[in-house]
Amino acid sequence: GYISAFWLAIGMYTTLAVFAFITSDNYLQKLLLFGLVAGVVELIADKWLVQNINSLVYPDNEPKIWCSPNYMPFAWAVVLVQVGYLGWLISRKKKMLEAMFLCLIIGIGFIPIFEQCAYSAHWWYYNPCKMLFNTPWYIIVSEGLICFFLPILFFYLSKRQWIAAIGFGVFEGLWIFLSYFLIYNILE
Repeated sequence: GYISAFWLAIGMYTTLAVFAFITSDNYLQKLLLFGLVAGVVELIADKWLVQNINSLVYPDNEPKIWCSPNYMPFAWAVVLVQVGYLGWLISRKKKMLEAMFLCLIIGIGFIPIFEQCAYSAHWWYYNPCKMLFNTPWYIIVSEGLICFFLPILFFYLSKRQWIAAIGFGVFEGLWIFLSYFLIYNILE
């Protein structure tokens, strides 16, 4: 149920935040701010998925922010920071475009596994549409697109001030909505 999702998301975010604070890791602190801002803006996408197209279903009995579980901004922050940081590390050794395509592949490959876990744990599910097991195809492809720009965002964020984390987070949160909207309308 949602309690496990809440503690997993909050626990992982808190662990990263404590580490960033203890080690005075300014870059990780900016990444966590970026992720949290993106997670808050992503609530727009969740609203569209839940209320407008009736695809995503969260249990009724859990605390919510708008249409989303209250832990969702933190869950998004953790996923974006993990995948984006990996992409950023790859971009330091490979060409940026290679890192971006690797993040796209990570997003496409990781999401069906995560979505199956969410379904099995009763965190959420999707109403029937074109699916791979319990994950809509539009979600799988969209998640790849969502991860695609993370390496370049993280590269520029490493060289910018704190305010950039907010701006890039807003961009990423809007990109999440746009990715879902475009791919849903193409595939469904």
